[in-house]
Amino acid sequence: MTSVVVRTIIVYIILSFSLRMMGKRQLGELDVSELVSTLLISEIASIPIDNPDIPLLNAIIPIFFILALEIILSTIKNKSEKMKALFEGKPQYIIYKGRLLQNMLKENRISINELLSELRSQGVGDIEEVYYAAIEKNGTLSILKKKDSEMAHAVIIDGNIIESNLSANNYTKKKLSRVLSSKGLLPERIFLMTVADSGRINIILKDEVDK
Repeated sequence: MTSVVVRTIIVYIILSFSLRMMGKRQLGELDVSELVSTLLISEIASIPIDNPDIPLLNAIIPIFFILALEIILSTIKNKSEKMKALFEGKPQYIIYKGRLLQNMLKENRISINELLSELRSQGVGDIEEVYYAAIEKNGTLSILKKKDSEMAHAVIIDGNIIESNLSANNYTKKKLSRVLSSKGLLPERIFLMTVADSGRINIILKDEVDK
């Protein structure tokens, strides 16, 4: 009995440390790889508790391996938008500039009743009120009402040009280059650049982030 208690405490400490290292996001906000890592770590951690004959190292080593792999993947994803999209997917619009995209409903296997129910849960009684509705990478539905219809699209994140968002603002790489040249900037210097529907531009430089 004492052995089981000691093992449980050790595994609990290791799990708490591992999950803290992975970040403080809620379970509903985990992306696919984070969720898989969390489930694997939980499953592996239970093995030496259920079976005292199995050495603790049989759980500790895989847990730290998964943790290291998750941290490496997170670093790679944050540095490469293409890798981030590959592992996490992209937000998908269900309603775009007031138009319901029926093909996207089918692609995401969402019925119109489910959509209306989700809109009601967010205080929207009429689909006509919605200007944008998007399924985010974590599966949640975010909406923007028409009265707040100015949407800002990220065109540069951490020095990387988000080509899929350029067309949303009638931008091309050449136009983006002209805008940046007029401001004496290169994409590599930019932490975040957004362009709103009205054409309003907001730029945060990398060296401004920690100020």
